[in-house]
Amino acid sequence: MQIFVATNTATTAYAVDQSTSVDALKAMIENKEFLPSNLIRLVNGANALEGGTLLGNGVQDEDTLSLVLEVPGGMRGKWRKKRMRRLRRKRRKMRQRAR
Repeated sequence: MQIFVATNTATTAYAVDQSTSVDALKAMIENKEFLPSNLIRLVNGANALEGGTLLGNGVQDEDTLSLVLEVPGGMRGKWRKKRMRRLRRKRRKMRQRAR
């Protein structure tokens, strides 16, 4: 079975079995594209492939999967702390005005 994986720059073909797991396909992509497998997300149509086998996730022969990089993020701790401090101060002032 042949699967196509589309990235931003190119589309690459991978030869896999129907019983191949999603994690094994991510490892193949990591070996070929040099992207860390823990940041790779594969999308088939509107469904994200999480765990299990490719056949169990509804992937057919010659399907094209989209490769999306998952970027870890969030507010930095220092900024979050500063923002929470401002919000507490603002709420305190609002309570004092309501009295």
